[in-house]
Amino acid sequence: MKTIKNLTADELRKSILQLAIQGKLVKQNPDDEPASELVKRIYEEKNKLIAEGKIKKEKNQSYIFKGDDNCYYEKFGNNEPVKIDDLPFNIPDSWMWIRLGMSCKLIGTGIEFFKGEKQYYSTGSIKENNFVPEGSYNFHNRPSRANRIAVMGELIDAKMQNTVKVQIIDNRLAGSLLSTGFYVLKNYINNIEYIKFLILSNYFQKSKDKKCSGTTQKAITDEELSSIIIPLPPLEEQQRIVDKINSFEPLLEKYDKVEKELSKLEKEFPEKLKRSILQYAIEGKLVNQDPDDEPASVLLERIKQEKERLIKEGKIKRDKNESNIYQGDDKNYYMKFLSKSKDYSIPIGWKITNLINISEFIKRGKSPKYSDNKIIPVIAQKCNQKDGTLSLNKALYIDDLSFLSYNPQQISNINDIIINSTGTGTVGRVNILKENLFQNHNSIVYDSHITTIRLIQKEIHPEYVYIYLKSPIIFDYVEDRCEGSTNQIELYPKVIMNYAIPIPPLKEQYKIVKKVNNLFLEINN
Repeated sequence: MKTIKNLTADELRKSILQLAIQGKLVKQNPDDEPASELVKRIYEEKNKLIAEGKIKKEKNQSYIFKGDDNCYYEKFGNNEPVKIDDLPFNIPDSWMWIRLGMSCKLIGTGIEFFKGEKQYYSTGSIKENNFVPEGSYNFHNRPSRANRIAVMGELIDAKMQNTVKVQIIDNRLAGSLLSTGFYVLKNYINNIEYIKFLILSNYFQKSKDKKCSGTTQKAITDEELSSIIIPLPPLEEQQRIVDKINSFEPLLEKYDKVEKELSKLEKEFPEKLKRSILQYAIEGKLVNQDPDDEPASVLLERIKQEKERLIKEGKIKRDKNESNIYQGDDKNYYMKFLSKSKDYSIPIGWKITNLINISEFIKRGKSPKYSDNKIIPVIAQKCNQKDGTLSLNKALYIDDLSFLSYNPQQISNINDIIINSTGTGTVGRVNILKENLFQNHNSIVYDSHITTIRLIQKEIHPEYVYIYLKSPIIFDYVEDRCEGSTNQIELYPKVIMNYAIPIPPLKEQYKIVKKVNNLFLEINN
C-alpha cells in the first residue's frame, strides 16, 4: 500500500474522492434527513415532471430500497423486487443506492439548426478541467452535425471510454453548443457538485468504461449510463462532502506544484550530477594525484615519437594545425575552449595538448553505396543515439564489393571514438566502439556524417578521451564551433583536431575512468 508521501497529487485527489463516496470523508450526522427520504422526493419530482409532460416515464423505472434484513433490493416497474448481491462497497446506514438515471435527468443530443454563429465545444476543448474554445462555426451551413445548447447548471462528461471531461456549465459556457461526444445530466434535487465529484471518482469512471461499446471508438450509450448504480448520501451530508473536498483543493494544488518540481529535480539531478563528475574528471579533481606517476610530458613525448614513425611509414600524414595552448606567467598551462574563452589550470604532472597530437587521425567517413545484402553495417548518425547508446539496429548496409573501396581509416576499430558531425540537435554526440558491437560483424564502416578519432592507444586510455569529449566544457559549446545553415550545420574535423585536451599521467587516466564508471553505475542504479 502506498503511503501519502509516495502518492501523486492526482492519486491523492482520487483517494479523497473514493473516501467521499464511501461515506468515510466526513462524519454522519444523525439529525440529517436520511437519503431514503431524499430518494422519495426525487421520485416525487420525477412524477411531477412526467405529469407536466416535461419528461417521459421510463418503461422499467428502477427503485432501490433497504429491506428488513438490512439488504438492498431493486424493483423494476411492476416486477417483483430482486436482491442486489453485487454492490461495489459498503455505505453508511443513512445513505442509499440509486441508479444514475433515477438520480439525475439524462439529456440526449439532437440535431439543431442555427442561422448565426455559436461557440462550439467538443470533448477536446477541455484541457485540465478548463474549457478552451475551439472556434465559432456557422451551423446553418452544417446541418448534419448533432449538438445541443449548454444550459446553466447542467453537468457534462465525455461518453468515450477512458476519457474524463467533467464540467458544470457556468455563465461562460451557457448558450454554447456541445458536441455529441458529451453526455449531459440535469440535476433534480441532489447537490450537483457532489454528483460531479462522484462522476470524477475512479469507481464511476471504471463503471462507465466497462459499459462502453463500439468498434472504432468505444463509448457509453444513454441506457447503459443510466444504469450505473451510485451511492447517495443525505442532502446535508452531500454539502459537507463538497465543502470538505473543496477545502482540500488549494492544498492539493500546492502539493501538485511541489511534486512536479521535485519530479523535475529527480529527473534532472542524475544528469546534472554526471555532468559535474565529467567536469571534475578532466580538471583533475576526481581522483588524487600520485607524485610517483610518470608525468604526462614523458607520455606525450613517446606519442610524438610513435606518430613520427607512422608518418615515415606512410600510414598517417603530418598535421599542419596550429596549437591553441599557452603557458601563463605562473608556469601553469592554459587553453581556450571553443568560442567561449575560459582559463583552465591543470594539476602538476598533467600536460595540455591538441587532440590531434594524441591521435593517429581525425577524419570523416565515406558516403556509402547501400546494398540490400546485409553484410557490412554502416555507422550513421541514427546509430549514435540520444540516450548515449550505440546500436546497429537501425543501420543500413554495404556489400563486399563496395567494402573493397574503403581505406583502413574508414573501417572501424575497437576503441574508435566517433562524433556526429552534422545536424542541429544531433551534432556533437559522441560514443566509443566496444567489443560487443563486433560480435556479429567482421567489419563495420562509417558514413560521411561521422567523424572518427583513432588514438595512439598504447599511451592514451580511449575512455578518458571519451569522458573529455562528453564533459560540459566541450559538449555544451559544440554547436558554437559549427558552420553551415540552421538546417545543416557541420562540425568539421579541423575544429575537432584543435580541441585542447588536458592529459593526466597514464596511471591516473585509468583511475579516472574507473572512478567515473563506478559513480555512473551507482547513479543509474
